[in-house]
Amino acid sequence: MNKKYVKTGIVLVSALLLFSGCTQSAGNLSKESHMVEGLKELGTIRVISREDGSGTRSTFAELAGFQGEGEVGNNHSDLTTENAVIVNNADEVIRDVAADISAIGYVSKAAISGNGGVKSLKVEGKSPEQGEKYPLNRDFYLAYSGTLSDLERDFLTYVHGAGQEIVGKDYDTVAKNRSFLSNLAKGKLEIEGSTSVAPLMEQLAEAYEKINTNAAITVTATDSTKGLTQVMAGKCDFGMSSRELKDYEMELLDYESIARDNIVVIVEKNNPLDDISLEDLKEIYTGKIKNWDELNQQ
Repeated sequence: MNKKYVKTGIVLVSALLLFSGCTQSAGNLSKESHMVEGLKELGTIRVISREDGSGTRSTFAELAGFQGEGEVGNNHSDLTTENAVIVNNADEVIRDVAADISAIGYVSKAAISGNGGVKSLKVEGKSPEQGEKYPLNRDFYLAYSGTLSDLERDFLTYVHGAGQEIVGKDYDTVAKNRSFLSNLAKGKLEIEGSTSVAPLMEQLAEAYEKINTNAAITVTATDSTKGLTQVMAGKCDFGMSSRELKDYEMELLDYESIARDNIVVIVEKNNPLDDISLEDLKEIYTGKIKNWDELNQQ
């Protein structure tokens, strides 16, 4: 055989072996680079979730892929693990997560403002600051029944106009901030529902009352489902919802988006994890992943 061809063959085989070795090393390096140091020491994941009726819970379950009818023996509206700690508002979620490095929870983005005890995780590599590109994005709604009164229409006009300046401080706006001239209608407004929407609504109500001193607005925080039920029953003027309305609710109510929000996944500030996938969230909240170090085995 020609020595030239033998030499060329040896060079090619050597190059292929070298390339294969580099690829294998790169693959190992890539796998190792996704390992998070310190997760094993955290032990069992303490899952913190919201109560049934919470719009935040409903939307989180839908976006993370575990919404639907509960399993046998589970009467809940989604597949959240029975081992989850159930709390009634964002403040309680933050309190429980801040007190336990092994805990995980979810709240409205605005709820963690100024709270140094927890940190928000990126989801699918995207941070909550990325607006609609962030995968846990939702709208806040005001729902009502029947024809709006002069006061109700005036307030809703304010919310979609000048009120968007207030919305834009902590949320994404849904309309342009524009000048507002009140009709100065007299009366009282009762607004009830989502604990996530309530802090924003209180700010909007207070600002509107300064413009229209003839109005008195009461904001009551319960949950999205109760707020929508109350407005359907004629027991309040507006229902606040932090989730999409169900089919029967849409048939009985009119509703308008007033702001866009991101649901943030939070852990204790010293938790070494910085990013999590939707699939991992689904498996954590349905109980398939029980220990923090299992995230390094995905």
